Amino acid sequence: MKNPTTHRFKRGFTLIELMVAMAIAVIIMGMLIGITNVAMGTWQRSRAEVRASRQAKALLDLMAKDLECLVVRSGNVNEWLYAKTETVLPGPATDRSTNAAEFIFFSAASDRYKGGAGTAADKGGDVCTVSYKLAYQDPLEGADNPESTFVFYRQLMDPKPTFDTMLGKPDIKVAFDATAGKNKFETRLTAGENNGTSKYDFVCENIYQYSITLRVDVTSTVGAVTTVKPVRVTLGNDASANVFRLYGDRIDTDGNVGGGAMTVSNAELKSGKVTAVEISLTVLSDFGINQLKSRKFSSPADKAKFLAQHSYEFSKTVDVPGL
Repeated sequence: MKNPTTHRFKRGFTLIELMVAMAIAVIIMGMLIGITNVAMGTWQRSRAEVRASRQAKALLDLMAKDLECLVVRSGNVNEWLYAKTETVLPGPATDRSTNAAEFIFFSAASDRYKGGAGTAADKGGDVCTVSYKLAYQDPLEGADNPESTFVFYRQLMDPKPTFDTMLGKPDIKVAFDATAGKNKFETRLTAGENNGTSKYDFVCENIYQYSITLRVDVTSTVGAVTTVKPVRVTLGNDASANVFRLYGDRIDTDGNVGGGAMTVSNAELKSGKVTAVEISLTVLSDFGINQLKSRKFSSPADKAKFLAQHSYEFSKTVDVPGL
């Protein structure tokens, strides 16, 4: 005879147990979301910093290479280096760059003749004209449009045209601008989309500002004592100078350098010797650039705080050949 099957009572979760389990799950999910957000934010900042570092390295290495081959001949009245703060800083009217300068000088650039030095393309000579400039435009279209950003350009004029039109001039800015229009910072609108003679070269983007500081050794004589004062002349509207021009027999600048024992007069500065050039950059992240275009800042302090959070600073000092 079979025993009847005994059915045990199966007890489920109570409402309190379900609520406790859900609360624990919500806490765990919240912690995971928070950790993920922190990790994503760190990854995005790291990615932005790596990109900014690459941009800055590309520019600083290129400028350093050109400045290390700086060409200056003393004992003449010719101009060899020109640097001037931009009268109208690049950028949209509401958010212009804080500092930028046009920079022209002579250098024995190794990439002359489009890298064809020593080949059939080489027309002789090694002294090139090099110019750097910051602009605000679309790097593809060469015009100001919604895709515009801060773009850094370099122009290299080969030795032959440099010899024909630039060397031996008392004003290389005038000579540079007058060179048949082929060596200006042209765009597709001014040079034509298929114009192969336009020589501006894209270096990198998102360079919000750059500063040029020239280190000058100034000799000062008081009585029988002669001292050499190393001073720094920074170009910028809020800096020590707005223009710096190096000639074969002098320096011409509107700067005065103060600071205790390092104070030198404009006359003393003009007889100094350039020993190094320091380039300082501020690189904005892509997010920073996009926000700068659309965001309205309540005050200059609010804008400065935003820029500090979404920009990266880089600098490099280049010792120039003995002049």
